[in-house]
Amino acid sequence: MRKDQIIKEKISLIEWVDSLKEISNDLWFMPFKEGAWGIADVISHFISWDKFLITNRVACIYLNEEFPALTIDVEAVNKNASQYARSGISKEELITEFITVRKELVSFLQKVPEETFTEPYPGREHMTIGEYFAGMIEHDLKHKEQIEEHIKKE
Repeated sequence: MRKDQIIKEKISLIEWVDSLKEISNDLWFMPFKEGAWGIADVISHFISWDKFLITNRVACIYLNEEFPALTIDVEAVNKNASQYARSGISKEELITEFITVRKELVSFLQKVPEETFTEPYPGREHMTIGEYFAGMIEHDLKHKEQIEEHIKKE
């Protein structure tokens, strides 16, 4: 995926998440199904992973540095995101935080040279950096679809 497409997709999610300010607080926290996340959890999840990308991926790509050697506990990151979403932070505050963090991610991506997106992804030479970010966008869109279906259902 090309740099301009990646940035366009990342920005489009900002506009869409901002539109979620209109939904009720009940729907904001309502689980998609028994024992599942709700909209608030997903938005907090986006924030957590955007922060991870900024610190541990995009900054390294931009500075042409190796990725830090990390053991990532995906379940713990997701659990912490859900707990944060339900910590008392308001819908508006969480959405504003998402927008701020996502804009920071986009700002970093804009600084990365176009040709970098065609280079191999460090540690996964079978994948380009552009393909890595395409996967991140697919993940965003999967959650967006999940939220839209939830809103329609209610």
